[in-house]
Order: sequence, then C-alpha cells, then structure tokens
Amino acid sequence: MTQSRIFPALLLVALALSSCGQSGNPNPNVETGRRLFGEHCASCHSLTPDTVIVGPSLSGVASRAEDNPLGLEAAAYLRRSIATPQADVVEGFSDLMPVDFERKLTPEQLQALVDFLLTQR
Repeated sequence: MTQSRIFPALLLVALALSSCGQSGNPNPNVETGRRLFGEHCASCHSLTPDTVIVGPSLSGVASRAEDNPLGLEAAAYLRRSIATPQADVVEGFSDLMPVDFERKLTPEQLQALVDFLLTQR
C-alpha cells in the first residue's frame, strides 16, 4: 500500500475512534452502567425528577456530585457514595442502601455504573 493510501485510512480510523462516546456512538461503558443501574439500583432509585421509590431520585445526580461538600471530583464522590453509602445519607432518607456493592460489582462494573451516573444531569 502506498503512503497516499495509508494516510487516508489512518485518518478514517482516528476519526472513528474520536467519535466514540458521542451521540450516535454511545460509550459502551455507559451502556453497561445503564444495565447495571437497572439490575442493582432502579428498584430503589428513580431517574425521574422528584420521584422517590425508596431512596432519593438520581435525576441530576451528576450535577450534584460536582458540587459535593467534600470537594471531590464528581466521579470519586459517586464511587464513594456507592461503596460507602452510610457516609453521606441524604437528609430525609434512612440509611437503607446496601453496603456490599464493592463485593457485588467488579471494579470495571463499578466504574461503568459511575460513568452512567455521570450522564445524569
């Protein structure tokens, strides 16, 4: 293959890779997190504003996590809230969230769940 054919092929690969995670090409980690949310979280947490099932609605949770009282990055705060839920119980709610998600989920699954929650603005 000549150089003039290699460059356009590499350019197409680079463009395809750079578009991953943008609209039209959902981030597979976010999709995995969406599935995990459905399996592990949706029975207690809604993604609809002001809809309480058992725990608080997680609609807008990414925005709230960015402005957390500990000054952590949003992803770190969400990870902490999942792994150690009793550390920051939302006012008006009981401490009912399971504390074993770090044992139930692999580190990759936990990251996927956080990535999905970060899309909830």
